[in-house]
Amino acid sequence: MAVPYKPKSPDVSFTVYRPKFIIVDGAEPDYSKLADRFFAGVDSHAEGVKVWNAHMDQAQ
Repeated sequence: MAVPYKPKSPDVSFTVYRPKFIIVDGAEPDYSKLADRFFAGVDSHAEGVKVWNAHMDQAQ
């Protein structure tokens, strides 16, 4: 899994984008379940979830 992002610069604010699944071993995975687990981890981090929610771009 990779989390694409755009770093902060003088002209652009920091932005994170939806995670992307890169490689999954084994049988066809349940991507919805994997995403739910990923976001449960994000939500469990009190400071991290604030940053994630403030800078998330759902469009990409």
